[in-house]
Amino acid sequence: MRIGSHDASQLRSLDELMRIFGSAKRYAFNRLLEGRNAKDIIQHLPHQFRLNKRFAEDAVLLAQSLISSQRELLPIRLEDVQAKIEKTEKKIHEYQHGRKTSKKVDLPTCLAGLQRQLEKLKSKENELKHHLDQGTIPRVVFGGKQKFYKRLKGNITNEEWKELRSNQLYARGDKSKKGNLNIRLTYDDKTYQCYVAIANPLGQQEGKHAPRLRFPVSVPEKYEEEIIDLVTGDPVGVNAKGKPLIEYQPYTVEIKRKNGEYYVHLIYEEEVYGRELAYDEPIQAERIAGIDINIDRIAVSIISKQGNFIKSKVFYCHELEYVRANKRNNIVGETVRDVYDWLLQENVGAVVIENIQLRQRHDTDKRFNRFTHNFKKKKLTDTIIRRGMRLGFRIKKANPAYTSVIGRFKYIIRP
Repeated sequence: MRIGSHDASQLRSLDELMRIFGSAKRYAFNRLLEGRNAKDIIQHLPHQFRLNKRFAEDAVLLAQSLISSQRELLPIRLEDVQAKIEKTEKKIHEYQHGRKTSKKVDLPTCLAGLQRQLEKLKSKENELKHHLDQGTIPRVVFGGKQKFYKRLKGNITNEEWKELRSNQLYARGDKSKKGNLNIRLTYDDKTYQCYVAIANPLGQQEGKHAPRLRFPVSVPEKYEEEIIDLVTGDPVGVNAKGKPLIEYQPYTVEIKRKNGEYYVHLIYEEEVYGRELAYDEPIQAERIAGIDINIDRIAVSIISKQGNFIKSKVFYCHELEYVRANKRNNIVGETVRDVYDWLLQENVGAVVIENIQLRQRHDTDKRFNRFTHNFKKKKLTDTIIRRGMRLGFRIKKANPAYTSVIGRFKYIIRP
């Protein structure tokens, strides 16, 4: 959703609150790396940054998640660097023994460049190994590493750099606090307008509750009914005074500023009718679809419960190879929707998808790396699983090893 307010005073207050929250998150991150206790940091943040306890807890939670994710990524990054080292050494060997020829530059220049690249990769490998041995993490640049180097070169201003480091506000959901305490969504059934109300502890006077910043938000039409049901709650009875009792579903809210616009991201649990099957759980559906994901297409084959081929169809998505991130997300959603529309028409009850590994085998070639990085395989897989469960399909992940060989021998067309 997007905030549609033009109240400059309230927007300045929101910017200041986001700046303070960003500072608190970075402070919590650095104190956690120093070994400070999270509870002590939560108690200290409200005094230093004038945030309420809930915002302080959320700042520490985000810092803890960042540290945890960096530690989980360390072995994967190390393995990726080691794979690049192996490929670079193989290239050097092939050039030295004449198995490969340099096309753009002479051989000595080519070998010198590969040798410099190899030294850089080995230095990175030693750094990552050191972090693994010491239980530390590499440095994190809030605002982005590329933007940081742009700031060093003077390509962006100091104000732009500070804006990148303070463009987030986050609040966890709470069932007992009407869904969310600090950032609450409301719906006015008289004006048919949704609003976001943000607690602003920076403007709180002693002995009083924190004032709230209130902004109208534009809700995408396809999610409007679902979001209104979420924020208005469900009546579950009446209390002793005859007033209705409303039960609210917790929802987490993140507000992000980008290019002068304020976007509201809503996270909540949705009701699903399908489920993901365990590895050893049999599929009971009469018709089963197998889905294979590639860079520019999704191939779908339907078989019977006995394993006999019925029909197949290919859904092309060539634009995924070159369009920007937001457009890729739209293409992924539309392609997966078309896949399930066809499966529903064919009375398919279960879907089998390959159980992919999340890491990518990058090469030493920058163009190849950029091409494979843009390949949204995980995004496609997650969307297929989520939409399938929402529509009531049984989803099962299968090991993709030898599936092409099995398919070739089982379903080969003989003259």
